[in-house]
Amino acid sequence: MKWIFVFATGFVILSGCSLRQREIELDKKMNELRQREQQLALKEQSLQFKEQQLNEREQLMDSTTKIVNDSLFLSHQRLPGTWLVEMQCTETNCPGSAVGDIKNEQWDFKFQDNMIITRALSNGRLTRIYSGTYVGNTLRLSVQQDTTQTSAKIMVRLQQTKEKEMTGEREIIQENGCRILYSLRLKKQ
Repeated sequence: MKWIFVFATGFVILSGCSLRQREIELDKKMNELRQREQQLALKEQSLQFKEQQLNEREQLMDSTTKIVNDSLFLSHQRLPGTWLVEMQCTETNCPGSAVGDIKNEQWDFKFQDNMIITRALSNGRLTRIYSGTYVGNTLRLSVQQDTTQTSAKIMVRLQQTKEKEMTGEREIIQENGCRILYSLRLKKQ
């Protein structure tokens, strides 16, 4: 019986040492876990700060673009809308064109981003899209998209003459180098 008592006491002592060792390891793991949580919290704060900075930059860029667009609009408030365009050929050295030829189109002007976009319609059908901006008091446009599939270079220069009228010219330079010049008169609808 004595041996049983000694054996039981030894077992309790050994298991107590093992239990103390487990507690020490558990405390060590808990400390490591707390440190990782702190590091993750710091990284999360850093990411939130960077995200806030990016959002502020984006808002600043958007407001700057809006100011530019607003100033373009404020300077030329009467431009957006539909204009009737009469084009009369004044010069040409291209076959198939003659001085005095007249064409009529409808142009729709609008502001988009930092530019003016103009949709040209002939008989209700979209023929081309111009884009451009003001240089001084002259509106300069060039073809952005042409549905007639010509690779001619087309440039338009317009100036406001009255509240709802503009005049100018449209120059077309064909692939073969010949040139057509139109005199333009625009009236806002």
